[in-house]
Amino acid sequence: MKESRMLRAKAGVAAGAMLLAGLGVAGTAGQANAATYWCNKTLGRFINGGNGHELANIPAYGSTDNCITARGASGPHVEAIQKSLRHCHKRTRVEVDGHFGRITEEELEIVQARLDLENDGVYGPNTRDKLKWQSTTGHCDTLP
Repeated sequence: MKESRMLRAKAGVAAGAMLLAGLGVAGTAGQANAATYWCNKTLGRFINGGNGHELANIPAYGSTDNCITARGASGPHVEAIQKSLRHCHKRTRVEVDGHFGRITEEELEIVQARLDLENDGVYGPNTRDKLKWQSTTGHCDTLP
């Protein structure tokens, strides 16, 4: 029963975000995880460490990386999250296939809990800021 309510709540957040993004209206997924749009691509961003010039692909919408995504999404932005989970956070159950399914959601919840975030399985700005991202050279680190 509790799991069913949780899934409905997550589906509602995801559906609402998709609707708002489609209408071009600013929406939020809670104050702590405020985001403008539903992620639909990636942007190259520098990460900490390494040689100081390492780029990682970060989920984005247009020219902003303030976006959310969740179960049911697909695309390069999901691949970026999956690479982070699998290669940087050692969540080897995650396949890098670009589809945000049950396993990606479950593994994201585990990593969010370990990073002292709300472990809701929804990706947003708070999760972005604490995840380690894999650079194009394979180095993993957080955003500056």
